[in-house]
Amino acid sequence: MNYIIRTALLFTILVSTLLSQVINGFVRDDATGEPLSYANVFIKDSNIGVASGVDGYYALTNIPIGERTIIVSIIGYTMITKDVSVKDGESLRLDFRMIAEAIEGQRVDVFGEAQKMRQLVEPSRISLDLRTIETAPAFIEPDLFRTIQMLPGVQTINDYSSALYVRGSTPDQNLIMMDGITIYNPYHLGGIFSTFNTSSIKEADFHAGGFTARYGGRMGAILNVITREGNTEKFEGSADLSSMSSKMLLEGPLPNIFGMKGSWMLAGRRTYLDQFLNLLIRGDDLPFRYYFYDYQGKINLDINQDHRLTYSQFYGDDIVEFSFSDTYSEYNMVEDYEQNEEATTALNWPWGNKTNSLAWRWLISPKLVARTFLASSMYRFDFNFGYGLKGDWHSGSETGKYDEKFEFDFYDIVDDKTIETELSWHGITNHQIM
Repeated sequence: MNYIIRTALLFTILVSTLLSQVINGFVRDDATGEPLSYANVFIKDSNIGVASGVDGYYALTNIPIGERTIIVSIIGYTMITKDVSVKDGESLRLDFRMIAEAIEGQRVDVFGEAQKMRQLVEPSRISLDLRTIETAPAFIEPDLFRTIQMLPGVQTINDYSSALYVRGSTPDQNLIMMDGITIYNPYHLGGIFSTFNTSSIKEADFHAGGFTARYGGRMGAILNVITREGNTEKFEGSADLSSMSSKMLLEGPLPNIFGMKGSWMLAGRRTYLDQFLNLLIRGDDLPFRYYFYDYQGKINLDINQDHRLTYSQFYGDDIVEFSFSDTYSEYNMVEDYEQNEEATTALNWPWGNKTNSLAWRWLISPKLVARTFLASSMYRFDFNFGYGLKGDWHSGSETGKYDEKFEFDFYDIVDDKTIETELSWHGITNHQIM
């Protein structure tokens, strides 16, 4: 009997929310078309309001019938005010494009009251945007992990490591993700730099604690790096040079195909430490080479207002190469003996990450959003060492040759495949069911 009552009550709530008035849409940057996260969208003179999600989506539900004023605001952008007429049972789609503006300093008088109840508590959660990362103190060049190391609760072991020690945990207890895909080794140069190219970062969500069970049993921290979607308005690019590496970013809109619009983004980075060594050691063979690079691409295709496909790829590698050879000759005229020998030592040591993902976002209704996610994440570690010794000799009328080789190869790989579907229900004011 209790089960029937609970089911009937839940059904009544769902039906009532389905029939209520809804205003939904996306909040984007007017210049680039990038989604704006955590923009405040609310009804004037009421307690109805929400914050846009990571993809810029918002949904206002249970709006009273009549003439209403919608206000959209976020720091660094001009506030938008729009008057709408809300009718009984109507679903209204409103997309907002916000214009960036400089924040002017002026006198502000703040009067506050004691807060009776906090509706949303997310302890130890910090969101970092690209501007914060690029303006933070850096070692050689801006780096996401170096910025996070300055946050409360995060420690470092020395000035040369970007590893994250969060509240006493070790770096292997952290979950590092890029657009929701696990990155198993997020470091370059033995941990001095992170594997994330700052040019391609839109924002980074860092949870030092208090995160939900959806992230598994990690004991450290959660970091999800959200990458840019690409400029939907025009083609543009940028390049950065530092004493360690060079970076490039290209982005722009996709051609209009059968009425479908979209955007693309391409970013890359490579260190030129090996090239510097080649300039310093001219005329000689360089026995040791080390360099790292990473590449990232992303394509977004808006099939219509309700369907979007996103494909992204990431590839990052560290490569250590060592090759050395030495020759030896011996000649004894008295014994008529001659020997020529060459010894070769070679080391090839690459390691890195590779990810691919395809995401489908479907607005089933203004209140119900489905996200289906197909992804693969691979980390490989390959260590190959070889030693060779070959030569020839002759003593009197006797001659001989020899060729000896020794090779050691260690290969390790982690290859994950993920299929995930997430449903988000925005049917009740100030609540979201996932």
